[in-house]
Amino acid sequence: MEWKLSSLANWFLFLFCLNILDILVTNPAYEANPFTLYMWGNVGIFLSAWIKIGQVLSFGVLCALVKKVAKPTEWRFARRMLLGALVVLVAFYLFVVVWNVFLRVSLPL
Repeated sequence: MEWKLSSLANWFLFLFCLNILDILVTNPAYEANPFTLYMWGNVGIFLSAWIKIGQVLSFGVLCALVKKVAKPTEWRFARRMLLGALVVLVAFYLFVVVWNVFLRVSLPL
């Protein structure tokens, strides 16, 4: 039985949706990330949300550029590296979204 890697596009779309969901369910009163608090203080919550979305979109552009530039033999390695990064990012965002939803449900505003 051969194990087939799933598409990078599916993982990227899942990451993008989790990123949007993370922005929607984040409660600023319970934010623990000092970098996020600093960014919110300097540029505001809405601009920092757009920056966050832009970072994920930039990663998607990077994936597309690597696929276009890489030779077929290089693409196999690059695809595994990009897929590994996507899986780690999806796992992190999944944890963050679940944690934010838990905080929203269990703690008063």
